[in-house]
Amino acid sequence: MRYINKEDLITIIQERLMGESVALATGIDLDNNAILDNIEEKAIDLVVSYISGTYDHEQIFGAEPTRNGVLVQIIASIVVYRSVRRNAARKVPEDYIQLYNDAKKDLERIQSGVMNLIDCPKLTKEDGTSASPVFGNNTNDNYFI
Repeated sequence: MRYINKEDLITIIQERLMGESVALATGIDLDNNAILDNIEEKAIDLVVSYISGTYDHEQIFGAEPTRNGVLVQIIASIVVYRSVRRNAARKVPEDYIQLYNDAKKDLERIQSGVMNLIDCPKLTKEDGTSASPVFGNNTNDNYFI
């Protein structure tokens, strides 16, 4: 895993339950597990799709990742939900569904600017100023040009 680690996952789910969710025939190693790596990579892609308009995702998730508690919690919640859900023999408990829904709501808040990521680099223009998304309203109720 490149952004979260085993300790981040076991703050959300018991290690035994996580191991059962991603069990392989060759044994369980949460630190080096291809299934978790794949799930985490897809969760990071989801997070990037939400934050890429405001934050420098290449720097946050690059070779030297900028760990942020909010992003760690969001990605870990998504990874836990998706890893438990991949086990078709069992229904996903409501707790994990709620964690997943909360993670998506947090991503929406970050995207809309209601919630900021502290210590995460924002996108900047060539002159060094912060690049903010353009907001506007092009409705013309009075039909004036």
